[in-house]
Formats: sequence, C-alpha cells, structure tokens
Amino acid sequence: MYDCIIIGAGPAGMTAGIYTARRKLKTLIISKTIGGQMVWSADVENYTGFTMISGADLTLRFQEHMAALKDELEVKVGEEVASIEKNITSITVTTKTGDVYYGKTVIIASGKDPKHLGVPGEKELFGKGVAVCATCDAPLYKDKTVVVVGGGNSAMDSICALSKVAKQVYVINFNDDFIGEELVRDRISNLQNVRVYHQTKVTKILGTKNVTGIGILEFGKKEVELKANGVFIEVGYEPNNSFVAGLAVDEKGLIKVDRNLQTSVPGIFAAGDINDAWGEQIIIAAGEGAKAAMAVSDYLTNLK
Repeated sequence: MYDCIIIGAGPAGMTAGIYTARRKLKTLIISKTIGGQMVWSADVENYTGFTMISGADLTLRFQEHMAALKDELEVKVGEEVASIEKNITSITVTTKTGDVYYGKTVIIASGKDPKHLGVPGEKELFGKGVAVCATCDAPLYKDKTVVVVGGGNSAMDSICALSKVAKQVYVINFNDDFIGEELVRDRISNLQNVRVYHQTKVTKILGTKNVTGIGILEFGKKEVELKANGVFIEVGYEPNNSFVAGLAVDEKGLIKVDRNLQTSVPGIFAAGDINDAWGEQIIIAAGEGAKAAMAVSDYLTNLK
C-alpha cells in the first residue's frame, strides 16, 4: 500500500514525487517515459534559475533530485496505466501489463500526447523520417532538408533546433501566422535557412522505405510537392486520459479539478497539462505537481 501513486513522470509528476517523498510519504511513480514534453524542448529559457538549459538536461536535474529521495520514492518506467478505481479503503491502479498497485491517494500527471495529421504516408513512415521530437532527432538531419508542420510554441521550438543542423527547413502552418512567444517568432524571421508557408496544409507524406518529400496545398493555389528527408509533426497535443473513466472531464477531455487540484473523486488529484487549470508551461506543471503533493499530504492527515 502506497501513500501516493503518481501517474506520469513529466515535470508535474516528478515534482509531485519529490514533494511527497520529502513529506515521508511512500510514493510510487508509474510512467511510460521520463520527462514528458519537457525532454523534447531544445532550449528552455524561461525556467527560473536557468537562463538557458535544454529540456533533456533539465529532465536529468529532476531525475537526480528524485534519486536522492529513493528511500521514499519508487519509480517504474516503461509501464502504462490501464485503469484506476476508487475503493472503500484504497485506490487500485492497474497497468496494461496486468500489474496492480494500491494507494491511499493518486496524482494523475499523465500530460498530453502529440496529435497526428491523418494524411497518407504518415502512419507508414512514422519512425522512418516522420517524427514528433526535433530535440531527439535533429542530429540525424545534418545538412539535409526537413519539414516542420505546425505554428505554435512546440513547432517554433523545433524550427529553431532544426535550423542549427539542417540545410533547409520548410515550415507548413495551417494558420495565417505563428501562434506563440513573440521573442521566438522574431528569431525565426531572421533564420536564413527557414522558409515558411502560412495558410497551407500537408496533403500527403511521400516515400517508401524513408521520407522523400511531402505534398502541400496553399490556400487558393494548386497542390505541389516538396522534397524532404524528414517531417516533424507539431500540430498540438491531446490529453492522455484513456484510463480516467469515472472522473469529470471538460469538452476537451481535460480532468476537472478544484482549487486544490483534487478531481471529482476524493483522494484523486490531477496536475500539469492533463487538468483543466489554465496554463501550459514547464514551470506551471512543476508548480502544480508541488501543489498537488502538498494537497495529498493534507488529505492524508485529515484522513487519519
């Protein structure tokens, strides 16, 4: 029996684990991966204490902090949660492999997963030139031509990362302008190897064994093809909520929480991008992880 089971190991989940462990609460973190969206960020310039740090390095700092609390904090990576169920005396967490864990409380910090385009060639070429993590795969495209699909902060982050290594970066944005931080937008406008197609959509991804190009359609024009070695899809994210049956969610599938980040079921909390609270930044997710952990501590104290 754990005092708290945390689902997800992004900035919210890892911070929550650090705070519950510091409160001497026996804690288990279950996550498919470590770092969440944070590990995909090339340059993090707005996390307090660091004028510049990569998402991968910031993830390592979080992991080092967790390792220092290993007596109270257990981490299982590579497992996915299939369901959670509130019982009279505990909350049952079942994984997709059939493992079952019991906790007095649960913090859901499962974040969001990347959306897909749903165009011909995307599924067939995923991992063969189609990717969602520029930070991970950018070195593979040194002096090559790549495409970034999207116009938000994640897309702009990928553009900056890829422009440092690629010969040419094409940007395909469905909207009429970028939607994101103005500082990054200004930086992109000065990159000589970046060409932006606004009000344009991807119609197909070309290739057999590997990506060789894409088809695009500019509004009011004819469809054309661009040669490319890689395609990075950055068109947003959807909540990782397949296991939250029984919890109240909004129209977007985000888990509804109160001011203490508690869900509609007492003892179950939600922190980070998975909840309906405003704001999606690494530092906000980390702050919510800390807040949820402290709320868990108070909940258990009152429970006793």
